[in-house]
Amino acid sequence: RKWVKAKLNYVTGMLSQSNTQPNDNEVPGWLYQVNSNEASAFPSKCPRCDADYGKRKIFPTPLRTHRTGFQKACQVIAGGLLREMPAPSPQSIRSPRKLVIFSDSRQDAAKLAAGMERDHYRDMVRLLLIQSFKNYWTDFVEYLKNFYAENPALNPNLIESENPALYEKIITDPEIFDTQKADEFSNRYLEIAREAERWMRSQRPQNDNFRNDWLKMLREYPNRVSLLDLRRKLRDSLLRYGICPGGTDFSALNYSIGQNSGRVWHPWFDCYEWGRSVVPVSPSTPEQTNHLDRLEGKLADEMMYAIFIHVARVLENIGQGWVSYSPVGNPPDVLVQVVDAVIRQLGIRRLHRYSSYFRLGNNKNLPGYCERYSKRVTGISSADVCQQLTASSAGIGSSNSLVLNPDRLYLVPPSTLNSSGKPSGYRCPQCNAFYLHLAGGICPECNTSRNENAPIVKLEPSQVRSDFDYYTYLSEQSGQPFRMNAAELTGQTDKDERPKRQRWFQDVFISEEIPKVQGIDLLSVTTTMEAGVDIGALLAVMMSNMPPRRFNYQQRVGRAGRRSAGVSLAVTFCRGRSHDDFYFQRPESITGDPPPPPYVDMRTEAIFKRVLLKEVLRQAFAETEISSSLELTDSVHGEFGKVEDWDQYKPQIRAWLQDNSNESKILSILEALKTQVGLNTEDSQFLDYLRSALIPEIDHIVADTTYTQDTLSERLANAGYLPMFGFPTRVRLLYTKWSDKETIDRDLDVAIGQFAPGSQTVRDKAVHTACGVVELVPQNNSINVKPGFSPALTEHNQALGLCSNCQAVVYPYQPDQPITGSNTTQLSACPVCHQQSLRSLDAREPKGFFTDLCPEDYDGQFEWQPRSTRPTISINSPAGNPMLVLNANVSSVSDRIISINDNGGKGGFDFQNASVFGKPQPGAYVVADAIEGSDRVTGSEKKYKIALLARRRTDILLVNIAHWSEGIFADPMTVEGRSAWYSFAFWLRIAASAYLDVDLEELQAGFRTLAQDGRVVGEGFICDSLENGAGYCNFLANPHQFEEVMRQSDIDNDRSIACRWLNPQVHGRNCDTSCNDCLRDYRNLAYHGLLDWRLALDMARLVRDSSVTIDLTSNWGNFPNPWQSLVVGAISSTFQRLGYDGPIQFANLTGFVKNQRTRREIRIIRHPLWNDRHPQWIEAEANARKKYPKHEIKQANPLIALRRPGDYV
Repeated sequence: RKWVKAKLNYVTGMLSQSNTQPNDNEVPGWLYQVNSNEASAFPSKCPRCDADYGKRKIFPTPLRTHRTGFQKACQVIAGGLLREMPAPSPQSIRSPRKLVIFSDSRQDAAKLAAGMERDHYRDMVRLLLIQSFKNYWTDFVEYLKNFYAENPALNPNLIESENPALYEKIITDPEIFDTQKADEFSNRYLEIAREAERWMRSQRPQNDNFRNDWLKMLREYPNRVSLLDLRRKLRDSLLRYGICPGGTDFSALNYSIGQNSGRVWHPWFDCYEWGRSVVPVSPSTPEQTNHLDRLEGKLADEMMYAIFIHVARVLENIGQGWVSYSPVGNPPDVLVQVVDAVIRQLGIRRLHRYSSYFRLGNNKNLPGYCERYSKRVTGISSADVCQQLTASSAGIGSSNSLVLNPDRLYLVPPSTLNSSGKPSGYRCPQCNAFYLHLAGGICPECNTSRNENAPIVKLEPSQVRSDFDYYTYLSEQSGQPFRMNAAELTGQTDKDERPKRQRWFQDVFISEEIPKVQGIDLLSVTTTMEAGVDIGALLAVMMSNMPPRRFNYQQRVGRAGRRSAGVSLAVTFCRGRSHDDFYFQRPESITGDPPPPPYVDMRTEAIFKRVLLKEVLRQAFAETEISSSLELTDSVHGEFGKVEDWDQYKPQIRAWLQDNSNESKILSILEALKTQVGLNTEDSQFLDYLRSALIPEIDHIVADTTYTQDTLSERLANAGYLPMFGFPTRVRLLYTKWSDKETIDRDLDVAIGQFAPGSQTVRDKAVHTACGVVELVPQNNSINVKPGFSPALTEHNQALGLCSNCQAVVYPYQPDQPITGSNTTQLSACPVCHQQSLRSLDAREPKGFFTDLCPEDYDGQFEWQPRSTRPTISINSPAGNPMLVLNANVSSVSDRIISINDNGGKGGFDFQNASVFGKPQPGAYVVADAIEGSDRVTGSEKKYKIALLARRRTDILLVNIAHWSEGIFADPMTVEGRSAWYSFAFWLRIAASAYLDVDLEELQAGFRTLAQDGRVVGEGFICDSLENGAGYCNFLANPHQFEEVMRQSDIDNDRSIACRWLNPQVHGRNCDTSCNDCLRDYRNLAYHGLLDWRLALDMARLVRDSSVTIDLTSNWGNFPNPWQSLVVGAISSTFQRLGYDGPIQFANLTGFVKNQRTRREIRIIRHPLWNDRHPQWIEAEANARKKYPKHEIKQANPLIALRRPGDYV
């Protein structure tokens, strides 16, 4: 592994290894080369300072994105908004400082609540630290004044003998003092204050250590301050504002009592008495004592972070002071300077005893960079530096090197100020670091090179600069500190917590609750809060991303402006995504576009039939008195018993349906349901269906083992026979405890990715790591453990074939050969592409997930596992009855949409039997890699490689192109072909929604690969979003309806989608690939890079007419060819930047010639759907070969040239 010099061309994306000077459009840098397949692609050590990140569990590398983090940016804006609001009255528990921030993801909401509160806490620590440092001696003076006022017989002459300046301060206006500050000092230093009073009464010492601390404090006034003393004052200040002194981590906000499944969490504020002064509870339990110690350690760590936040943002850099130690003996000034600089080096790298990276050990050697810097200072040795640190106890040993002991460090105020009142010091001309002392005359950071002959970088006299800086603003201009308690309120919030959080946000408290610490200032929410939830009046709202659509934006901003205030604010934070970027450039669209009209579908027979079946079955179960014997399950689908009991109920239900005396009841139901419904089906047809077909169909669903639902009504709803009332029932739970309490839910399609073993989920400031699958069912006062897979891991399963070459899905694959565990070593021939690339996977549907039961602190970073594959359809899916409509084979089917998580192509996850708290749990399966180091969940016995499967039945419209002209084909195994099929599928979705007059989200789109006439072909599809389908796709499969949909590609129809997109005055001129005015929307973000509106229209034109001309130049009716403007504009300039000459005509095509000594090449631009058999390509290639016989001739197309120009370098 090594670093090599390189240059990046930021126009073309070309990276070249070179140490020459950069040319135009190039920037120099370093490239990390890895020559081993085993080594990580990321370096573990910083190439500049040798800081080693390799032992970190998460992100073990110094590489980071060089920008302000998303949550930090939101926190800065939120903090600014709250500062603009009126401060709460000290006499009132109500505060006008309230803010709601919206997200469109539960994980974003959870991470924002945790991250924003964490970043605000750190800002407050920094602000209060500076205030405490500046005001530290004030409390000391007030304490002495108060003491002598209460003891007038005592003379303060003792003070004068130790510190004349302090004596003068005490005798000046001795009757004016602040008793609260005096009490805070004595409470903060109980033992020292007790010894101080004995000293001031001229009594003997009871504790020599505390007496020495008191005398040291007297003599040091008003200069350096011990970090230990500052920490105590900082802790008191944080508690006064209701802020947890240990931070906002889960481990700081909670402490536990009990072990294993009996473990109970308690809030941090139970450790304190909340009176006029906040003091620890007395007596305290051992758990509370331990937690108070933990809070002290965490506060020490956060203090060091605030002082040494970043190499360019240390407290010293803004002139507030620097960290020093207590010199031992009589060292020369230059040695003290070097030791102070080394303290800064170690502090920046978080090498101190309270750091989470600290490990006990006896290594007291300086790190290499400190040694190299020390040696370059004349007359100083690293041994001298090390001796000063260890002898003063400011440095202690660890497992790797010497680290700092913050309790023996001091914060020193600036010693000199210039005429403008700003601190003077020294600055490095190379790295811009600023020092308030000479640091031995050279820069500690820039003089750590291993090259002993490297030039020495010297410091130059300078002063603190007045450039605007957030941390300078924070310390000098931001006003008083304030609390920003943040909480998430989303679909994953426990139902018992939701009303509490709404109440605390509105400053409504009941007995035993503590407003100072339990009040909520910021709610991080999802669409749940757009309407229907009372959160009171607000002065401002924030959106952490651009909302999906205009009506979402309208609902959210409407939450503000209800306080009768003159102004309210709605702030939208646009993230680096194509959706956000589009509306950031066009704010009038998100604020002014017309909202979609509401609608109710009264035309679809499938929906009508589900409601009919539910009511008929309800009456049948009730009148046969079966309902009264059932165990109620509170199912939204109906109370029809368990699947396993259907056979015993079936005869009675069949008899009820066929009893002629019940016909009038069924007809009465039909009459009531048909009101204002436009259906042509006769009542007699419904009667015949109920009597002859319904029971056999229910039998089939009951016998189908691919359905995992235990109750009959829920299984019938998932099969499309009953309405899917209420929230989706395909949700899967993530158990964060070994119980059915404190669960997190996701829809199955999302859960197989987000809850996959090893993935982490954030909730309530804790990170939960998923490790396995299980279903936990409450039973009396205990938990019944059921198998986490369907079928259970001990049972055989039908294989699923997945081709890595053409992405074809074969399900079931070889149904006569059931498997247990994926076979990834033996590849089979794919029935579509005929390559030996088909893997046989054991894919099973999870019934629930569980974590390692060890919640961790959220530190702004978390792990995620490979997502599931794109939703697709098996090639075994029934083809329906394809009909030739225009130039397309069109059919509709009711089948399952399939998604798989095969662990990033590894065939699945290695599941084995799980034990929880040392007890085997049959039916629970765990992945060993996800529980590394866990003592609560363990795995044993044989491992089975299982992929996670999600299936959803719905109606699907399948469309493929019947006839391709010579040389034109959308090959689904190429980028161009996939782009064409996805673009067409999403265009078809838009056209169908417009024709049906339904919301776009009622339909989903995709494509699958098939074998046809000896080659791999694509087939686009759209499907109903509604579980089990809403009948839309069945309706669109009618030839007449499909032709009407395809009229949206008619360029002669001025009301068509095609005409609107081609309009050169609006869309046609401004959109080079795709945008939110054409193919893109919030829900298809993952496909934005592939979508192209020109390609979509070309595919739609081919569907309408196989003889249509597909090229880059021919006019489209009255419109110029939309590809032509790209070829003569952006494409031409791109190729010339890549080193090609200007455009040259080859027959009817445009080409670009590269005449370099090492490479002679011609790129001829052709349509993305063309292949080498196209007549015009053959002619152009022959023409180019004749003109340039020694050049290599290759194709290029606008689709790739715009997206990946580096492919043509």
